[in-house]
Amino acid sequence: MSETSAKISLVEKTLRSQRDTWGEISQRVAAISGREFPHEPAKRIIIAGVGSSYHAAKLAGFALIRDKTRVRIPIVACNSMSVGMEVVPTRGDWFFGITHRGRTPVTLQAMDIAEQAGAFTLQVSGIDAPNAPSAKMVLNTVAQEPVEPHTASVTGAICAISTLLSGQKAVEEWDALRSIGDPDLETLRKRAGEGPTVLIGEWEGEWLAREGALKLLEMADLASRAYGSEEFFHGPRFAYSPEKDRVWHVSMPKDPRNAMIRAAHSIGIYGATPLAWVPALVELQWLSLAVELKGGFAPDRRSLASLEM
Repeated sequence: MSETSAKISLVEKTLRSQRDTWGEISQRVAAISGREFPHEPAKRIIIAGVGSSYHAAKLAGFALIRDKTRVRIPIVACNSMSVGMEVVPTRGDWFFGITHRGRTPVTLQAMDIAEQAGAFTLQVSGIDAPNAPSAKMVLNTVAQEPVEPHTASVTGAICAISTLLSGQKAVEEWDALRSIGDPDLETLRKRAGEGPTVLIGEWEGEWLAREGALKLLEMADLASRAYGSEEFFHGPRFAYSPEKDRVWHVSMPKDPRNAMIRAAHSIGIYGATPLAWVPALVELQWLSLAVELKGGFAPDRRSLASLEM
């Protein structure tokens, strides 16, 4: 092993490898036989998770909604805690529970509720995760990530769900997205500075902002606030200080608040395809690593063993 490669952290290696995982996941999921699914079409698609898995659920939901060629089945993306209360599964629903390690209690409970209601339950988990007894099907994503934060498992879950439900169109778009190059970390460290105190975006941009804020907290111990653009201008802006706050804006072309947001750094979403926001998500992952390195933190300090509770 060269001296250069020896210095690459597990977090960085995961980021550099995730494009290859998209190709493997999309091809594998596209090959699943239709005989494994219920004969009747789904009444609703429900996608649930907590933490990054919740953000993945929301982003997968947007990808399906933006796919105009898909049969118009209602999409519900929610926090696992809301299942059985705000979101009540019924017979005929397809219920996706995202849990990378296969051990998230509230998501497993949500899958139990869905299974008991007669929904077709699908567990979206990393390779070698335990299979929930309530899962009718398991969609594996990537190998278990040995350290926090979850990155490839987030994009992997979105890849698996979008491919299963959008088919060849999603396979082709994920293949095109694999052309995204790895950035130069030194350049990103200069661009990222000390990182944001506020992240703002709308629609997909909001959930990218929330995922970015979580990654900055997990990697660099940076507590950033994340808001939808419209939400920000209905209250949180009054706590904003131009002298103290640094805003990162996840910008979409049709966000009506774009001209009103004064950002130190903008992460753009370009194009109208269902997965056009994926490069922005990858950029936020790398920017979070850049902030972590600039702050002097060791990227691999949060190993799986140290996080067991």
